[in-house]
Amino acid sequence: MKPPATIRTTPDAFSACELHWGKISVAQFLSHYWQRKPLLLRAFVSPSSVDYPLQELLAHAQRDDIASRLIRRRNSDWSMREGPVDRRPSFRSKHWTVLLQGMDRIHDQAYRLRMAFDFLPHVRIDDVMISVASTGGGVGAHLDEYDVFLVQGYGRRRWQWGYQTAQSFQPDKPLKLLQQFRPQFEAVLEPGDALYLPPRWAHDGIALEPCSTWSVGFRAPSRHEFLQHFLIEAAESLSGPNPRFQDIGLRASRQAGRIPERLARALAQWASDFRSDRRIIAQALGRYLSEPAANTWFEGPRKKLSKHHWLKRSLSVGIALHPASRMVYDKRETWLNGEPFGAPNALLRKLADQRYLTGMQLESLFSGPLPATLSNAPNVQNKLVTGLQNASECKKTVEFQQLIGQLFAWYQLGWIAFFDERQSQQL
Repeated sequence: MKPPATIRTTPDAFSACELHWGKISVAQFLSHYWQRKPLLLRAFVSPSSVDYPLQELLAHAQRDDIASRLIRRRNSDWSMREGPVDRRPSFRSKHWTVLLQGMDRIHDQAYRLRMAFDFLPHVRIDDVMISVASTGGGVGAHLDEYDVFLVQGYGRRRWQWGYQTAQSFQPDKPLKLLQQFRPQFEAVLEPGDALYLPPRWAHDGIALEPCSTWSVGFRAPSRHEFLQHFLIEAAESLSGPNPRFQDIGLRASRQAGRIPERLARALAQWASDFRSDRRIIAQALGRYLSEPAANTWFEGPRKKLSKHHWLKRSLSVGIALHPASRMVYDKRETWLNGEPFGAPNALLRKLADQRYLTGMQLESLFSGPLPATLSNAPNVQNKLVTGLQNASECKKTVEFQQLIGQLFAWYQLGWIAFFDERQSQQL
């Protein structure tokens, strides 16, 4: 198995590419287009922000830690093969597409594209998928259950799209292809152009030449998906009375295989009476929304540092979430990668919102005005004390040490890394 892919945790990796909305603003997009109607955006990003070479993108399909698919079309016949692929397909052959899922977790340019959408809550962003296609390549007419921005990288692709009530799918196909497709709009996307589509808008894209398309997809949890997660969480935290079924006065049965009505009524009543407390619901919600993708890999640092040296360097260069990490908070709790930590103080909120903290920000948050959990953090002349010789002389609080310890533990797990603030002017 090949080792997990890694990403540079530097300002260059975290600086978002610039989005160009033309004659509309972000506010106008959200009020008039988001989840309402499509929008074609010419020169939406600089072509240089999505210009990664096609052959180098294809190399990711050979990795074990990247979810990939190779799709081919021969007339009306479709085939799909899950990666990793043994051999890269040749651009001399036509009608194939390679889909690379979750590229923002391991690829600098894809992560910068994802960060450009931070005007939306982080929990709504799923991933950046990159499709690489030869001439004539595509995945057929289909629809998605979520919002998507289709950003053109190399080459050109013709898109057709429209909304239709007939949304049945072709039988016996490896892909969910629409049985009927009646496009209402059509456009050829050049490098840097983008097409925004709301959920369930049918669309089909055909590569006019070897090309790449960078798809920014958005999470939209369904009721069933969340309830499956919630019921598991609730089952592990059951509380309250726990009566056991009784059938005193039972009469001899003439139909031993039939479910007794009294038993059925009792179990149905327990199910309908079940109400989990708000704490369990909040925990399930936080875990669910902060869980990383199923195929995510994390690697701890190769060079082991003591907590003291880690803190000293963090205050110098800053810290940042790994691109695959998901961090969220509400009024009472903070979660990182499915694990709860505690009340969201100013430092944790800033890290979750911004996804990185420079050394100056860290020092300010440690030594400046904070909630009660950190208000007694040791400091001398408004500077955080990191020298071993001064540690025993300073007043330490349990909360301060707990926060430092937790950040250090996340660093050891590979959930956060150092952030070099020497280039922070790029942000």
